[in-house]
Amino acid sequence: MTNIHRYWKRIKWLTIGASLLGVIWYLGTPKYDRSHYSPRHLYRLDYYEASWLQKLVHRDMRYPHVIRLYRVDPKTLLGESDVVDLWINGQIYWYLYPPMNKVRVGRDVVFENIPPECTDCPPLPDSAVMP
Repeated sequence: MTNIHRYWKRIKWLTIGASLLGVIWYLGTPKYDRSHYSPRHLYRLDYYEASWLQKLVHRDMRYPHVIRLYRVDPKTLLGESDVVDLWINGQIYWYLYPPMNKVRVGRDVVFENIPPECTDCPPLPDSAVMP
């Protein structure tokens, strides 16, 4: 074999390997779905539809998602859930005042020890906290 044939053979295998890595990355990455903000817009819940591989593992779930809680400014990730089924299970509760200090999504996701949005502000009505 000449050097040119070896060179093209290496390029072919590197291209196949890079393509395979790209497909695995695509299948393993959750896709952004939507966001919800806290009543005073200090925190944000991002919903990510489970990746194809996660759906394959969690076949019994009808609406699998991963939920991440961020502080808006400065942008900080405060927590990330496991894959949860949001089928008839997605109500959001913002319990941001002591002693609770948590955010709850449905019955499966709870982010605890969340700092209050505002220490001097009057409490929000229940309709804003539990829509």
